[in-house]
Amino acid sequence: MANTLAALKSLPCPAGDSCTAFQCLFSHTRDKSDSDKKANNYPLQNRSTPKVPAPSHPHPDEDTNDISRPELQRKRVKLDVDSVSASPRPSSSSVSAGSTKTHLGEQRRGVAASTSGTVHTSGSPSASRRVTPSSTKTNENTADHQTKTQQSMAAVSVAPASSPSLTSDARSKQISKVPESLNPRLLKKAPTSHATRVALVKALHKEFQRLNNELKKTAKGAERKWLLSDQELIVKTLDEEQEIATKKTSIYATSIRNRILTYKKMSLPQWKDERSKITQSDNSNDSNSAAPAVVESIETGLTPSQEFQFLSRLVLDLAPLERYGYISKVPSEDDIAAAQAAVKACGNTETCDRCTRRFQVFPGRRELDGALASNGSCTYHPGKPYYLDRAPGDRSKAQRRFRCCQRNYDDEAGGCTTAQHHVFKTTDPKRLAAVLNFVHTPTNPEIPRERAVSFDCEMAYTVYGLELIRLTVVSWPAGGTLLDILIRPVGEVLDLNTRYSGVRPEDMALAERCEVGTNHQPTVVPAQDPSQTPQRRLKIAASPKVARDILFTVISAETPLIGHGLENDLNAARIIHPSCIDTVLLYPHKNGLPMRHGLKYLMEAKLGRKIQVDAGEGSPEGHDSAEDAQAAGDLVRLKIRDEWKSMRLAGWTVGTNGELQAPSEEWTIVGGAQVKKSHHH
Repeated sequence: MANTLAALKSLPCPAGDSCTAFQCLFSHTRDKSDSDKKANNYPLQNRSTPKVPAPSHPHPDEDTNDISRPELQRKRVKLDVDSVSASPRPSSSSVSAGSTKTHLGEQRRGVAASTSGTVHTSGSPSASRRVTPSSTKTNENTADHQTKTQQSMAAVSVAPASSPSLTSDARSKQISKVPESLNPRLLKKAPTSHATRVALVKALHKEFQRLNNELKKTAKGAERKWLLSDQELIVKTLDEEQEIATKKTSIYATSIRNRILTYKKMSLPQWKDERSKITQSDNSNDSNSAAPAVVESIETGLTPSQEFQFLSRLVLDLAPLERYGYISKVPSEDDIAAAQAAVKACGNTETCDRCTRRFQVFPGRRELDGALASNGSCTYHPGKPYYLDRAPGDRSKAQRRFRCCQRNYDDEAGGCTTAQHHVFKTTDPKRLAAVLNFVHTPTNPEIPRERAVSFDCEMAYTVYGLELIRLTVVSWPAGGTLLDILIRPVGEVLDLNTRYSGVRPEDMALAERCEVGTNHQPTVVPAQDPSQTPQRRLKIAASPKVARDILFTVISAETPLIGHGLENDLNAARIIHPSCIDTVLLYPHKNGLPMRHGLKYLMEAKLGRKIQVDAGEGSPEGHDSAEDAQAAGDLVRLKIRDEWKSMRLAGWTVGTNGELQAPSEEWTIVGGAQVKKSHHH
């Protein structure tokens, strides 16, 4: 239709010059004369706008929130060439729609707007548009409105850059984080109407605000860290509502009303307890401002010799625990052959230990392309999942998150870390023995009779599963290092697991070789700067078998072996030891095996000591196996202290020769003192 009407302009008007139509569809001679006259007065090269300097001092009364209004972003500026040329003052009417959108985009990305610049409108399609007298006033109003918009944008973009109170990191964080309003988040499937969700969100936010205000009145010292800002209160409310809406869609109304009721009945001490737990569970980078933990000293009341005597009471028989990975029998040759045949029959197909995808490994590398594993790279979460603490009285299922990135466990976005290869591990004794068979710890008469050691191993992923790459033995209870070496694994390395093992490729490449009978102590490399600590460079054993033989030079079959999760360390070293003390069994989980407490948790909960502190970005990562071994030994001493305290109350004493003596049957304890049973009765 538009093309047909436009074609009528090429035809002369039937009425000629006597036509009285307001906007005639046909051609007139006066139209051509007006067009020629306008072209002569304003040639193309002069159709440019003057430079418009951005205001360096925005008006204080301007509302900087105007730039977020969608109608301002969509509005196109109507411009008359005559008004541009004749106007003596620069106006924002020269800003085209494209430049306005660009400026808005830069402002959203936190880019500071330039205080002076040139804005052209020569490409604006409205530059050649005819403007009637009625539309001239509209253009002037639009120009004034655009001027205010430009000033407000300049105020937003220039103010943060000139503020001396904000650092660059804080400024970027403040600009990049978009504040949320008290409006439920958009979900793929809403559990109820939006109006209902809004009402429930406001009710939940009201309770959070009440508790936060009560805490604000009495908060002192470390309690100030538990306070929430207005934006943090909104985010917490939306997080709670979103969790219920996605996980409890069918019972959404009941669940969120119960949650609101829980916080409505919550007292200030309960709110403090919840805030303190959440603050401790968050991976905060501000470790300097955290209150120092109270480190508990270990005073057993016994001498080192008496503590060694006490160890025999803590040794457990590992034979009944074979189903939990503790191996007490050496696999036979027939069992090993059957395991090797099974692996060959399945074509070395394994399940990834990190992302659970199926893949194939190629010991000795694949002949076609030299690959070690199939199925590409591995995307996974390196951090373990954990449960968030629930509010008192909340019987709903606790939310589960990953420690590495704080994502929800049910998030379908995939992992947060990508590795080059898929990896696997096996706990089958027969498959482990196929790489290197188990042996019983031999008797060594050269080992001191009263020696006890703490033991820790670090493993890496190879084409044969998890293999030993570092072995550390620490004396107990003194804590001196007896052995600390690296080991070259049997299979090709898929991942050194540096995040946990602490072993880097350069450590393996630069390590000096050690053998049985040679000096296996680390080489000390002096630092160039005298103020820095000298570097310890570990030596490396040629194979796990050589490392095991070196281990047998510092322990004997009678030596108590202390560790945390000893089945992993013993299986990695391929040894069967008769006297083991495992802190996993000394401090069992309330749900029993296979559930267990981590070493890091036990040290912080029992002794108030932090170990395995995650390094920052750009720093060497990994655990120190010597630190882990020492930590396990300290937990054993703590157990001895607590057990000996109970035994003393039961009548145990220390003999004249330092031996621990059991109470006599004719004696009993009354009021903390020993009395004869006959006198008592």
